[in-house]
Amino acid sequence: MRTAGHDSAPSRSPDPAALAAAVRAAARAAGYEACGITTAEPFPEYAAAVDALGRAFPRTAPLYAPFRDRTDPRRGAPWAQALVVAVRRYSKYRLPPGPAGHIGRNYLCDRRLPACPDHAMTARLTAALRALGLRVKRGSGTSDRWAAARAGVARLGLNTFALTPASGSWINIECWRVNAALPPDPPTLDPPCPPGCRRCIEACPTGALRAPRVLRMDRCVAWLTYHAPWPVAPSLWRRMGPWIYGCDACQDACPLNRGVWTESEPAPWLEAVAALLRPEALAELTDADYRRKIHPLFWYIPEDGVERWRANARRALAYAAARGRGKPTTDGA
Repeated sequence: MRTAGHDSAPSRSPDPAALAAAVRAAARAAGYEACGITTAEPFPEYAAAVDALGRAFPRTAPLYAPFRDRTDPRRGAPWAQALVVAVRRYSKYRLPPGPAGHIGRNYLCDRRLPACPDHAMTARLTAALRALGLRVKRGSGTSDRWAAARAGVARLGLNTFALTPASGSWINIECWRVNAALPPDPPTLDPPCPPGCRRCIEACPTGALRAPRVLRMDRCVAWLTYHAPWPVAPSLWRRMGPWIYGCDACQDACPLNRGVWTESEPAPWLEAVAALLRPEALAELTDADYRRKIHPLFWYIPEDGVERWRANARRALAYAAARGRGKPTTDGA
């Protein structure tokens, strides 16, 4: 007997390999460069790396403590059996020259911006996974970069970034926990970097990269520009150079990033405000322009943070002026 709206025929569980193939196809259809699968088991290697950082830099241990709680994907999703890991590349965008070398490319190409063409990718893949009958929770519950390496879609570089052969480190990793035991892909845990390469370490302006895969967070320019307590220590402030928000120094120095930025697509959401993203404009930014034009691009920074934008921009201008005079830029610029 059938009840209205229901089929009495017994349902058959899909073949795990076929389901995994359907997941990868859905990721490609949503616009992702690559998609891999790993188990939802804990990440002991990541836990060990976090613990080692806390021991190496005791004063910064509180910064690493939240990461220590993010080593088990099943925390918050005890039903999860696999992680779906997708790679989004943003090296395709043609960025305006104003913010180049002053604002990190990752922040300029944030796919969460409604005007970014990649904005709907996450929602598309989430819907597709659910359409395949999967229970889904967004996020890996652990380090997305480590998840990508274990899922075989990226490798962890010595600068701690995840890299792919096609796009280098100019990528975002997005993850979903699902309730199916999908067959995992072979991991790619070994670093892709050339033997003996130290270019990222040598390029780090504040010495935050202490050794391969060892990053002292409280010295990283990306953290110092907006998350560090204000004011920043003068010894670090002078070394932050041209960076107003974020920092790409170690990525720019990486030989694996050569030739991967294609600039094949426009970035119209930036072109409209490119003039205001120059250091000269940001140094004199009015409160009104910040609220109406800049803050919507960086909405996660407090709206009352305009003075920090100005201060960072003034430092970037002083750095440029010092370089123009041939003055050493690590002391006084």
